Amino acid sequence: MMAAGVKIMGKVTKSCKVSRIDEKTFRMILTQGLNRQIRRMCSALGYRAQRLQRVRIINIDLGALAAGKWRELTESEVAGLVAR
Repeated sequence: MMAAGVKIMGKVTKSCKVSRIDEKTFRMILTQGLNRQIRRMCSALGYRAQRLQRVRIINIDLGALAAGKWRELTESEVAGLVAR
């Protein structure tokens, strides 16, 4: 249901990929980034997002990068951004 889009803020979100990891955990790949989108999508379907973890932005894998920290992009990451 969530994968097909959810009506939030007066419009339906773009489709996304959703896979269940366990009873209370799932993974989402968004194609759009509305303000608080995941929390609002969950709320619209009667769920409550307790913890979110961003693992990737476009072609950039965040790995173990701590919250509030940054790192230099690799040459291949920059090339992937430029090619878009």
